[in-house]
Amino acid sequence: MRRGFPLLVRIAPKLPRWFLFLGARVIISSVMLVYRAPLRAIDRNLARILGLPLSSRRVKQARRRMIFNLAYYWVDLFRFCQRPIEDLQELMGEVSGMEHLEAAVERGKGVLLLTAHLGNWELGGLLLKGIDLPVSVVYVRDQSPAAEEFRAFLRGLIGVGEIPIDPTSQLSSLPVLRALSEGRVVAMQGDRDFNDRGIEFDFFGSPAPFPVGPMTLTRMTGAALIPAFVTYDEQHRFDITFGEAIEVATGGTRQEDARAAARRWVEVVERAVRRWPDQWYTFFDFWNQAEHDRGPAGAADRVADSAAGEAEETAW
Repeated sequence: MRRGFPLLVRIAPKLPRWFLFLGARVIISSVMLVYRAPLRAIDRNLARILGLPLSSRRVKQARRRMIFNLAYYWVDLFRFCQRPIEDLQELMGEVSGMEHLEAAVERGKGVLLLTAHLGNWELGGLLLKGIDLPVSVVYVRDQSPAAEEFRAFLRGLIGVGEIPIDPTSQLSSLPVLRALSEGRVVAMQGDRDFNDRGIEFDFFGSPAPFPVGPMTLTRMTGAALIPAFVTYDEQHRFDITFGEAIEVATGGTRQEDARAAARRWVEVVERAVRRWPDQWYTFFDFWNQAEHDRGPAGAADRVADSAAGEAEETAW
C-alpha cells in the first residue's frame, strides 16, 4: 500500500480499465501467495454462506473471485475519483429502489444510508454526488495508515465529507447528528461490531454480533434508515440497490426498539451477502468458527490448521 498506492494515483485515471484490472489480478495474486493468513478464514466464511464443505471447489472459486473483486475495487476507486463523473455514470447498470431514497429525502428529517463491507461502498458517495446529494461518510480508521491516507485523499477530491469516529467514545455520535441536522446524507457500514457493545443475532444459522448504533441514531433523530449497496454485475458495471426504509419504533425502551430494527437490518445483510458472497470483503473468521469447532484447544489447533491449510493448497 505504501508503495503501490502512490503509483495507482498516477496511473489509474490514465490507463485503460481492462489493463488496470489485469495488473491488479497479477499483484493481488502475488500478495496472496505470500500473505496467506486470511485465506482459511475466507474459506470458512464462504463455506457457511454457500452451505458447502470447506474443501468444496465452489468455495475456492468464490474466494478467488472475492480477492479479484477487492483488487478491482481499489482500481475503480482510484480511477473514478479522479475522472469526470460521466465516466462512472457510463458504467451504471441497474438502479433499483431509488424511490425509497427519494421518499426519505422528501421527508426532510435526514437520511442515514446503511451499507456493509460489500461491493464498492466508497464509490456510492461519488454516485450520490452525481445526483446532487451532499454526502458524509462515517468510518472507523483503517488499521493501515496508508489505506486511510489515500481513502481520505480520494474523498477530498470528490467532496465527500468525512466523519471519523472512535467506537469507544461516548460522544462519537455528535458529528453524525450535526451532519444530519445540516441536511447531509450520512452513510455508514453496519456489519461489524467495533466496540464489543453489539448484539448477537442469528446470521446464516449461527450467532454473530452486529452494532445497534445506527438504529439508536435513527430513533433519536427521526431520520430515515435506508439500506444501500453498490455492487459489480457480471460485466463489472455498477448496480445500485436501495432497500425499503427500516422503521425504528419508539414505543418501547431505547434498547428494545433499536434491537428490533437491528434484527431487520441483519436480515437485509444476510440476503445481500447471499446474493453477492464474493463481494463481502471479510478477511477474518466472522463467526469464530475455528474456536467454536475445537473448544478450549482452539488457539493451538488453529495454528496447526493454518499450517496444514497452507501446505495442502498449491495455489490460493
